[in-house]
Amino acid sequence: MKHILKLSSIVIVLFISTCIVSCGSKASEGDTPEAHHEEEDNTVELTAVQIKTAGITFGKIERKQISATIKVNGVLDVPPQQMVSVSVPFGGFLKSTVLLQGSRVKKGQLIAVIENPEYIQLQQDYLEAKSQFEFSEADYERQKELAKENVNAQKALQQSKSNYQIWLAKKNGLLAKVKMININLAALEEGNITSTGNVYSPISGYVTEVNVNIGKFVNPVDILFEIVDTEHLHAELIIFEKDVRKIKIGQKVRFTLANETKDRMATVYLIGREISVDRTIRFIVILITRIQSYYRVCI
Repeated sequence: MKHILKLSSIVIVLFISTCIVSCGSKASEGDTPEAHHEEEDNTVELTAVQIKTAGITFGKIERKQISATIKVNGVLDVPPQQMVSVSVPFGGFLKSTVLLQGSRVKKGQLIAVIENPEYIQLQQDYLEAKSQFEFSEADYERQKELAKENVNAQKALQQSKSNYQIWLAKKNGLLAKVKMININLAALEEGNITSTGNVYSPISGYVTEVNVNIGKFVNPVDILFEIVDTEHLHAELIIFEKDVRKIKIGQKVRFTLANETKDRMATVYLIGREISVDRTIRFIVILITRIQSYYRVCI
């Protein structure tokens, strides 16, 4: 009986061990396909038909230039519309001015007073022409009313009309001259005649040149002041002919001042069409930030 029990114990232990080994083998075999399946999920394979349909082609490895930096030099400038040379149309003596080089002025600001005895005669001529015009206008209207009733001759009407047109032209011509020296018309028509004319700033900006002094006589061709509006600065750059193809309208430009390390931005606005003798071309960029100095530009 004891031998039988021992044999039974041995058989039970062997059976349990066999079951454990079998289960372990099945679990290991089950893990392998699952792991292989996860690896296949991360892989995309295309057939020859799919590659042809998608238009996929293969090429050789080669070197290509993706981007480049071009360093150019230039100067800051302003458009011609933002730079004004101030002169007077009829000349005269400079009676007063408060401008100094670097002064800030606003559009319409009084910047000088010019004195000339000829201004007196001009105003007298205007007042006379204005009076004669008003008389001829009234006479012309009267002659037209008489002509409707066949009271006057046609010749009288024509003569009246001619006088009216002559004095109209004279009045308007003298009025234009008076306006050029900025005479106060309201005061003039009340009989106030002056020997001076005012000079007003045509733009807002900074005075860069003062070429006159108090008491100096200036002619119409003389430049009294130069005023620059720095609100619309642009950069005029010089680039070599071989690099022209690398720039285009609207392209962004990064630049720095000679005495700064901070980058500033601008946009290419115009590209010159003329090649200079040194094989360079000028192009203009509009500045996004306002600066006043020389600089270097990197594209």
